[in-house]
Parts: sequence; structure tokens; C-alpha cells
Amino acid sequence: MGDTGDGFDTISTIFPFLFGAVVVLIVSIWIYGAVKVVRNRRVLREAGIDPGTVGSQLAVRYLSGQGRPVGRSASDRLAELTDLRDRGLITATEYDARRAQIIGEL
Repeated sequence: MGDTGDGFDTISTIFPFLFGAVVVLIVSIWIYGAVKVVRNRRVLREAGIDPGTVGSQLAVRYLSGQGRPVGRSASDRLAELTDLRDRGLITATEYDARRAQIIGEL
């Protein structure tokens, strides 16, 4: 009967160390995540992008031609532009202005 107490003593001795290791692991993961978020926000700010509206700003840059992929032909861009107009995602005025810009780049 004296042996049952030894097992409990072992667990009660090891538990604080295991609990401490889990707490350190959780805190380390949280700190890593926080550092990553701060770095990402800094990179966006240095690029002139507000981190709170990054999606909208990148969409505007892309549609204005500042973010278009290198190497796309004018005919591909015009086809995409026509598709956007046909689906009602841009107005005729926006279509005409962007079309003129693409043709002007030739």
C-alpha cells in the first residue's frame, strides 16, 4: 500500500515543470505572432500602404495599372478590361479611360 503514494508524489513533483514548459511554449508562440504582425505592418507602411485598408488599396493600384503583372500583353489586358465592363464591374467611362491608357502605352 505504500507504493501508491510514490506514484502520486512523482506526478506532483513533475507537474510544475510540465506546466511551466507549456506556459513558456504558449507565451513564445504569442510573442512570435506579435512580432510577425508588427513586421508586416511596418513593411506595408514603408511601401506607402495603410495596413488597415491593404486589400482596398492594392485593388485600386491594380485597377489603375500600377500593380499589373509584368509581361502581360496589351491584348490580354484589353480582353480583361472588356470582361470587367461586360460583367458590370466597371462603368463605360472607366472602361474608356483605362482602354485609352493601355493603348497609349503601346
